Amino acid sequence: MKRGLIAMRAWMGVAVGFLIELAKSTITVIAAVLGVSGRLRPAIIAVPLDTRSASGITLLANMVTLTPGTTSLDVSEDQKTLYVHALDTADPDAAVQSIKETLEAQVRKVLP
Repeated sequence: MKRGLIAMRAWMGVAVGFLIELAKSTITVIAAVLGVSGRLRPAIIAVPLDTRSASGITLLANMVTLTPGTTSLDVSEDQKTLYVHALDTADPDAAVQSIKETLEAQVRKVLP
């Protein structure tokens, strides 16, 4: 019973973390669409994965796609890289780091 409660708390943390990223991304995309930031800088970025399980990679790819302004494109054959299209990114390295520190960190709490 205690183990189930711990797992449920971890999944709730993932949900809350995702909702926070969803809100931030929504605001960023609205600003980009309305032209507040000027010209869009789309990019395809390669996100090196620490998540190794198929279910963890799938969850991460889905979270990326559900976040406004990003779309998962593909996973490398060795399952070590997730390719993502970003609508607007001035710094691709910062975008990669953001995905790793937010979404992937949340996924790793519940799936390896």
